[in-house]
Amino acid sequence: MDLQKKLDDKLSNSIIIINKPPGQSSHEITTFVKKITGVSRSGHAGTLDPEVSGVLPVALGRATKLIQYIAGKEKTYVGIIKFKKKISKIEVEKLFKEFTGTITQTPPKISAVKKVARKRTIYSLKLIEADEQKKLFLFEARVDAGTYIRTLCEDIGEKCGGAYMEELRRIAVGKIGEKQTHTMQQLIDAMYFYKNKNDSAMLESMLVKPEDLIDLPKVYIKETALKSVLTGAQIMMPAIEKLEGFVGIDEKVAIYCGDKFYGVGISKIRTKDYKEKEGGHGLAIKLERVHKPD
Repeated sequence: MDLQKKLDDKLSNSIIIINKPPGQSSHEITTFVKKITGVSRSGHAGTLDPEVSGVLPVALGRATKLIQYIAGKEKTYVGIIKFKKKISKIEVEKLFKEFTGTITQTPPKISAVKKVARKRTIYSLKLIEADEQKKLFLFEARVDAGTYIRTLCEDIGEKCGGAYMEELRRIAVGKIGEKQTHTMQQLIDAMYFYKNKNDSAMLESMLVKPEDLIDLPKVYIKETALKSVLTGAQIMMPAIEKLEGFVGIDEKVAIYCGDKFYGVGISKIRTKDYKEKEGGHGLAIKLERVHKPD
């Protein structure tokens, strides 16, 4: 296969982890990435407010259909909360402990989702640095997907005379961290070298296979079952070759045949059941998304 065509195909089935700058919406950044790379479509995982910077996975081409499996259940942020009244470092730490664990949040008015109270988990809320004179406190928060940090800051403020989020940066989406990000300028440079200098090294270093970012248990199917699975057939017990990792009933799993990724399904068996029923019959995996490799 021609090297350029091979890279073009890879470009149309990849994820680029963008270091989103403040001042632009996630949608604008995703559109810019689409125009710069020339792919047919693009999408992003985990929307960031325009003024929030940080980790933004952007899917290209066919990988956009897998973006929902890439976002991850957890997000990690660093931010600055400013209090309206003077408050000590010890008092802030006590408030942070009070808001760690399961909390109830109502999305802010500016959000596009329905304004109903919902449960969210704050896995950790740590004070990193404090400036008591300026009433500014730097924190790190590891939270459920769908948690509004701005709302969290305001809710904390209700306990002590008022507070608001001064600044925010997302440093991780699931297991995807800042070290994996690339700036928009780096992407522009990479595309320039690829298109004008026949140098693809920089661009290739940015492209990540979508399956490498899907953190799900793996189910391996037999090669004899692959053709029917690719046409949408459900995966029955005899088609399973092996399970990797703990698999629970009604949990999402990544589907592989050999070393190639072929999609995502919903498990109808547990690891324990498979071992007990190996060679048996019945539905094993309900297909949710078929993804043909390059």
